[in-house]
Amino acid sequence: MRQPPQDTSPKRSDSLAALRDLGYNAVPKSNVVIRGKTQSVTQIIDGATSLSQLQALARDGQNRLQAILPLLPVSMRSLVQSGGVEGDAWCILVPNSAMAAKLRQFLPSLCAHLRTKGWNVQTITVKVINS
Repeated sequence: MRQPPQDTSPKRSDSLAALRDLGYNAVPKSNVVIRGKTQSVTQIIDGATSLSQLQALARDGQNRLQAILPLLPVSMRSLVQSGGVEGDAWCILVPNSAMAAKLRQFLPSLCAHLRTKGWNVQTITVKVINS
């Protein structure tokens, strides 16, 4: 009687050994993947906790930017971008140093405006990005 071929490929045995080193007795179960089903990037990000936290921070930065845009001169509005949010500090990105100097004059009023809108912003930093 003929026996079915066994999978003795080095890749599988190496993978299983690596999993055992991590404390697994068997291959961990994974979510079922349905072929042909597509997911948007938003759905994938929402499914991963660390990515969803990052997305929430990016969304918070964009919401802050939308809140201050009416306070900025019209010529600056399309060029200002939101940077990172860390606690009570927020970063704004601009394309050149002249715009950064002008924007720094508005920082106290921008911080006060954001606090009236419910954000606890104590510090706004302006950084020049090279396009």
